[in-house]
Amino acid sequence: RAFSSTPIAFKTNTSTRTKENVEDLETFFKLIGRSTVEHLDTFEGDLQKFLGTSSKQMKDLGIDVSTRRYMLRWIHKFQNDLEPLREHKRGKKKNGGERNAKTVLAKRKALQKLEEKEKFKQEELDAENRGEREF
Repeated sequence: RAFSSTPIAFKTNTSTRTKENVEDLETFFKLIGRSTVEHLDTFEGDLQKFLGTSSKQMKDLGIDVSTRRYMLRWIHKFQNDLEPLREHKRGKKKNGGERNAKTVLAKRKALQKLEEKEKFKQEELDAENRGEREF
């Protein structure tokens, strides 16, 4: 069976967060999240002005790179009605990211050992002060 005839290819966007239901920029920014509402005044609350803004213009307006790329991606998805509006959460790195994982884990393990040594040393000192140990 060809991909074009599979049911997933015929799926339509049935969400209420679509192009037809968003009239103003504030609603758009609230739906896509990631604190984009902060830039509402930059575009004077005008959705059409925002949709017509290029990356260069956003840069000149002082919007940082990651937010700018996020907004541009959503402009494309919104204009082509590719996906319902929702927030894409930022990814979280585990152990400092793929490249730094070994060093982060090694440092964490070394710190744990150091803390255990300090704790043991303190316990021994306390025991000696109480008279339980004689050296």
